[in-house]
Amino acid sequence: MAKMGRPKSDAPKLNTLSVRVTDKELQKLKDYADSHGMTITQLLHTGVDLLLRTPDAEVQNLSP
Repeated sequence: MAKMGRPKSDAPKLNTLSVRVTDKELQKLKDYADSHGMTITQLLHTGVDLLLRTPDAEVQNLSP
């Protein structure tokens, strides 16, 4: 009999990353994610991907 269940991923996500944020930062993330129909994880993946694709000179101008 064939094995049942979720199919194996070509790129399994085996690593965990933990980030500490303030209550205010967390609320901003939740609000943004909710208003754009995303999870916080999707939001963070998208943000990191965007930063990694952006030239360094432009990223330096984003710093507070």
